[in-house]
Amino acid sequence: MSSRHPLGRTAKGFALILGAARAAAAQPSDGQSVVQKAERDELVHLALNDSIMAAAIQSARDSLPGFLALAKRPAPEMKGFAVKIALLGDGGPEFFWIHPFAHVGARFIGQIGNMPRTVEGLKMGDTITFTRRDIVDWMYMDAGMMRGNYSVRAILRTALPQDRAAFRRRFGLDFDF
Repeated sequence: MSSRHPLGRTAKGFALILGAARAAAAQPSDGQSVVQKAERDELVHLALNDSIMAAAIQSARDSLPGFLALAKRPAPEMKGFAVKIALLGDGGPEFFWIHPFAHVGARFIGQIGNMPRTVEGLKMGDTITFTRRDIVDWMYMDAGMMRGNYSVRAILRTALPQDRAAFRRRFGLDFDF
């Protein structure tokens, strides 16, 4: 199936990262904790020149070939392989986790795994096609340890220590910072 959004709509900025927290501050401006925002899959607004997030995306892109090779032949304890792409919506770029996904020739195909907020005509579960250059992050679980997910790691690095601990407890994840 092809996407209803042509490649020309790929975003170059940052606006939604796992619905975890506002990245510009250690505490979200509305007083909600990182865990509260993540539980509600809420929007995260970032400055387009956010150097921490730009570095996170570059790290994800640099390590993408290894991730894709591993996703083709995972070990038994590895699961939940997903990639994050960006599409341009009315309010700017919006990020989507794609799971499951498959690499078919020069393109990828997969299902949108979070609720679209600003991109018209999409809903959670829709099938979409995209290219390697559209991928801004990746993740998988390895025996209970999250690997990748550079974007949420960047957000958690700026969060208060108690918020990082609550996020780890609530979602049962142990990040390998």
